[in-house]
Amino acid sequence: MKWILELRAARLRRTSPWQAALADLPAGLQSYWRASAPREFEGIRTDAFFFARAAEGLLRFFDAVRHSGRPCALPSEAADSVWHAWLRWNPASLERFCVRHFGAAVPHVERAALAGNALLHTFAACRERDGIKPRSMRLPALFGLDALLRMPGGHGYWSRAGEVVHARLNERGRGMWRAQPHPELALAVLVAAGVVDRHLLAAHLGRREAGADGNSCGGMVCADGGGGDGGCDGGGSGCGSSCGGGCGGD
Repeated sequence: MKWILELRAARLRRTSPWQAALADLPAGLQSYWRASAPREFEGIRTDAFFFARAAEGLLRFFDAVRHSGRPCALPSEAADSVWHAWLRWNPASLERFCVRHFGAAVPHVERAALAGNALLHTFAACRERDGIKPRSMRLPALFGLDALLRMPGGHGYWSRAGEVVHARLNERGRGMWRAQPHPELALAVLVAAGVVDRHLLAAHLGRREAGADGNSCGGMVCADGGGGDGGCDGGGSGCGSSCGGGCGGD
């Protein structure tokens, strides 16, 4: 099994849009992450494929920060595990890497200090960078990372019946079936921010009216995989994100 995961990691590094940056990850980071991440993120897998996916997710986030130019929240505990390990292991190396590949260092900001719309900034930037059109409710890849990797305690995101829903993943990395609408990514908020087309809101309201008798619950569209139980216990910047970063004013 280990060699299969190593082959999958090697293939990802060859085919990823972030191929050059992944190849430039410093020697020693993966070993340090493998040794240290389980102490902070209980139950996390430490195989080569998980690391490659998580590192790619962190690069997607750094790109979103650069592209947005505003404070952004990181919606993935898997990606955050690499960020935390890198910060502990060699922060100067991380800063040089960000300057080289993203034009500036990305400061690490704790969740409690993030602006209330930081997750919206990430969502909008990631959708644009993933080439998702405003007429689609498809979620960007970074928002599906934790569910894809079955990250214990991670953040699961899905598009259900025209709304973005979120659940904290359980110890098995599952959480789809108890997911709830995410307040920062409500359809009305996305429309007001110009992230999605207004007609999607009208269609969503029409579906809600049609399902008012309780016989319709709508379909689920996943950013990646998922399932199980979990929940989001509140709004604000602490719901649905781990840490964050920014390179400009809000």
